[in-house]
Amino acid sequence: MFYYKAFGLEISSEIELPGMKDGSGNPDARIILGKVDPTLISGAEVKGTNYLVKDDDVYLWWDDIGKVKISGGETVTVEPVADLEDSEKINLIPFLLGPVMSMLLHQRGFLVLHGSSVKINEGAVAFLGYRGNGKSTTAINLYKDGYPLVTDDILAIKFNEEGLPVVYPGYPHVRLDEDSYDFVKGDTDILTPIRTIVGKVFCDASYQFSPEPNTLKRIYIIEKGDKIGVSLLRSQENLIDLIRHSIANRIFQHTTQRENLIQCAQLVNNVRVRKLEIVHSYKNIPELVGVIEEDSISS
Repeated sequence: MFYYKAFGLEISSEIELPGMKDGSGNPDARIILGKVDPTLISGAEVKGTNYLVKDDDVYLWWDDIGKVKISGGETVTVEPVADLEDSEKINLIPFLLGPVMSMLLHQRGFLVLHGSSVKINEGAVAFLGYRGNGKSTTAINLYKDGYPLVTDDILAIKFNEEGLPVVYPGYPHVRLDEDSYDFVKGDTDILTPIRTIVGKVFCDASYQFSPEPNTLKRIYIIEKGDKIGVSLLRSQENLIDLIRHSIANRIFQHTTQRENLIQCAQLVNNVRVRKLEIVHSYKNIPELVGVIEEDSISS
């Protein structure tokens, strides 16, 4: 059995998950190997091409990888495909640390957004955007400039007693494509042999990484453009963007939509949200980092 800590949770796992912080051995959630058969489920509340939701259970499956059942925010049951070689079992890890963990966190009451975050000026600054827009690349280059990583790919948020949003740190690594990794490889290491089947590599970002939660100070919605710059968004635009990038909006559309809307509205009311226009050219990254530093440190 392996023991880890992420998103404020102690996690036990029968599957080794390289690149995670060690845990205490007193788990809040557990990952186990076992039988999973979504075909036996009838009356699903939500059903998609590779997922279904029934009561407190979420089923996910991938043809060449395996099937997973996430139950009540406490147990993840994993059944790898029968002919998966030992050397191929590493392909399970990106799915367990990505969509599976997102589902578990949602079940535990987190507002889960598809985004990355670093710590700037004693608070978390987050980046949301569609796949390929540069969330992880932006985060790793700020990390390279001395700003500690808070989380990559999964932005897990809860609200404290004062109603302020708090980000719970995830894993001390960032997923990058080969080109982005080449740009920062002098400042990070590949956590071999973790390499996703879509070609991304897990890169170390553990320097000054802390498991302590951070108050969320600012959110940037990343969009591709012709120049680098930050601009304001109307409140309605902010809310729509947050809902669009939330896990609940993608899978739990018919079951927890109201709760998700309330959480997103509370977030908009307590955090400054900006549009961050970026240019996809590595030569412009120093300018991008400078723009974010200047804007996020300002009032």
